[in-house]
Amino acid sequence: MLHLARRLAGRLRCVFLDTGFHFAETLQYAQDVAAFLDIELILQEPEPFGPTWREDREACCDHRKVAPLAKALEGYDAWVNARRGDQGGLRVGMPLIERDEAGFVKVNPLAHTPRAWVDDYMTTHRIPIHPLLSQGYGSIGCEPCTRKLKAGEGERDGRLFAGGKTECGIHTRLQVKR
Repeated sequence: MLHLARRLAGRLRCVFLDTGFHFAETLQYAQDVAAFLDIELILQEPEPFGPTWREDREACCDHRKVAPLAKALEGYDAWVNARRGDQGGLRVGMPLIERDEAGFVKVNPLAHTPRAWVDDYMTTHRIPIHPLLSQGYGSIGCEPCTRKLKAGEGERDGRLFAGGKTECGIHTRLQVKR
């Protein structure tokens, strides 16, 4: 997604949510992709001393992902993400453009794009691939809440959210002040 946007828009700013619990490989990958694409990487961190996954997974996601992203998006009218409908769960059938109750816009340009197309695009353009994907992970989030996939599982089945949910909250509970 970033490569496509960079080609269309020129210089980009990209928010990276540094939750404090990412795999070391994820932190390095974010830096590598930013350098490869020559984009400005904005590290957005949570307020210190919030809940952790040990106490309450949903509160941890709210503190480390939802609230920091809402803060980073203050003053903007829209944001773009790389969710795909074929990732399953709540993502199936999502529209290309969503608008919340306050009128904030979320753009999902890959909503109807299959994983195979993304993989081919990344190979064709020699875009770095997250190293954990080759180690059996399908979707990579915070280390304590991400596991390798088992045979036959879907791409996001290795994500461990509270109460069997399929999302951390940034796509379901985000409220941005404008």
